[in-house]
Amino acid sequence: MAQDQKFVQTSVTKAPSFNFIRSIAHPAVLIWVILSSAATLGYGYFIEQLDYSGLGIWSLVKILFQEFIVSAIIVGFIVLFIHDRIQKDYPVQRMFPVIIWGRKMLVKMGPLLRQYLFLNDQEETPYNRITRNWVYESSLGVRNTIGFGSQIDMDKVGTTLIMPATFTNMKSKTGEEVGRSYEKIIGKHTGVETVTLKHFVNISAMSFGALSYRAHAALNLGAKMAGIMHNTGEGGLAPCHEYGGGDLIFQIGTAKYGIRDDDGNLDDNLLKGMADHPQVKMFEIKLAQGAKPGKGGMLLKEKITKEIAHIRKIPMGKDAYAPARHKEITDVGDLFDFIDHVRNIVKKPVGIKMVIGHTAEIEEIAQAMKEQPGRGPDYVVIDGGDGGTGAAPHVLSSYAGLPMKQAVAVADWAFKSHGVRDKVVIFASGKIATPIDVAVAMALGADAVYMARGFMLALGCIQALECHTNNCPTGIATQNKRLEKALDIHAAAKRVATYADVLYKETQMLAEACGYDHPNQITPDDIMVVTSPGHLDYLSELHGVSAYEASLERRRARELDMTVGEMKIKEH
Repeated sequence: MAQDQKFVQTSVTKAPSFNFIRSIAHPAVLIWVILSSAATLGYGYFIEQLDYSGLGIWSLVKILFQEFIVSAIIVGFIVLFIHDRIQKDYPVQRMFPVIIWGRKMLVKMGPLLRQYLFLNDQEETPYNRITRNWVYESSLGVRNTIGFGSQIDMDKVGTTLIMPATFTNMKSKTGEEVGRSYEKIIGKHTGVETVTLKHFVNISAMSFGALSYRAHAALNLGAKMAGIMHNTGEGGLAPCHEYGGGDLIFQIGTAKYGIRDDDGNLDDNLLKGMADHPQVKMFEIKLAQGAKPGKGGMLLKEKITKEIAHIRKIPMGKDAYAPARHKEITDVGDLFDFIDHVRNIVKKPVGIKMVIGHTAEIEEIAQAMKEQPGRGPDYVVIDGGDGGTGAAPHVLSSYAGLPMKQAVAVADWAFKSHGVRDKVVIFASGKIATPIDVAVAMALGADAVYMARGFMLALGCIQALECHTNNCPTGIATQNKRLEKALDIHAAAKRVATYADVLYKETQMLAEACGYDHPNQITPDDIMVVTSPGHLDYLSELHGVSAYEASLERRRARELDMTVGEMKIKEH
């Protein structure tokens, strides 16, 4: 039953799994081993005329070891040739048996070779080597100053440049000293138990299942050390989230993991119990995720352990798919009703996480907040289409949703234009990892940011791109206990906290270079972007304007029952 949820810590390590044995028990492999052994024994009996009756197993192995190696190679080629010719899935493999495996090896090793041998420091994606090395060094507390000059090409299209003030603020500081005056209160307009943010960086939603026990334990301990908030992700609250005593944001996904009854519906009693948990400070209703808008969460069966299945109330051995949306919510009215229902139970701030597609949707939310004071979300997480995830369909991850910069600018303008900007706190979530990323997000209208992959790099992620396979070599995005042992919780937690502190200090440094007291004061006219060789434009011109104009055009076209293209053709 759902009531079995207990908030206690469990053992960090367990006996390693031997499931890998099944993965190598392919018929062709078994045939290869059997035929190789038979060929070796035949060679010893008929060619070398050995008397097996007088030999022990280890003596036999010593005598025939070299013969077995030769037999294994010869038989291996034969078995591989037959296998390649009879398989029907890959035509090129049937046409070029055996030698095709050289190509397969190169394809498999290609990303690794390109990453370390062939690409320059600014070419890799999603995070280039300069960014990754900055995160690694910052999280270790290594002085990340550089000498001789920047490797960034300041004339390259897309380069972001902040505009410093000649006469900076009068609070003179020396060395690397910076101010620390950021503060943001969430929930003061809806009568709930407010939450005060003292840090503008927070750990984004990553569920237990997508990440390992040790990874979440380190994140939570690091969050406690740095004074930031840790989002549980949609997989429910697990013992690893309690490990360090850090403040938590409990995410309510479409599947209601952790607070659902046996039929998958929201269980109010479990929700109340979650609200009573001392670490849970806020609740977040996930409407959509930037890496897979229009699709619910995915957890592949390879990552589902008995513990995860118990926490989520899902079966073992099957991929776990959350619904694409909350069945309680079909429009803004339903959304506000659901928020009210949750908030009346938890008495704590309740926010939403959304991806912006058509800008009319965020405007409808802002309009409803204006017309219905005291209702609506306490905070909104704007997740960009450039956000990451443990597993998502390629077509959604790469081609759906507004990028974070445009989305935040649109949301900020929507709430401002309806006079409710002071009633809601905006979190930006997307491809954020460095101080300039944070400064850009806050200049465009965010009050704070969510970060996931940046903190994964701080944990020790090497961008192996194996998050969805359960084979993460650093023990972060895996449930394989053998791999997970690579991650030391306390050392990783220290890196997480150090990284968060450096982000605060260096983003504050950028703000002070512009003459401000904290990053919330940076405006989109304080940052410029190279848009063509020799030409720069302000952020305020680039992000949000085109999306907002498009929204107005679409609204006018829908009134005429036309597409935007048809409307423009008619006008001409």
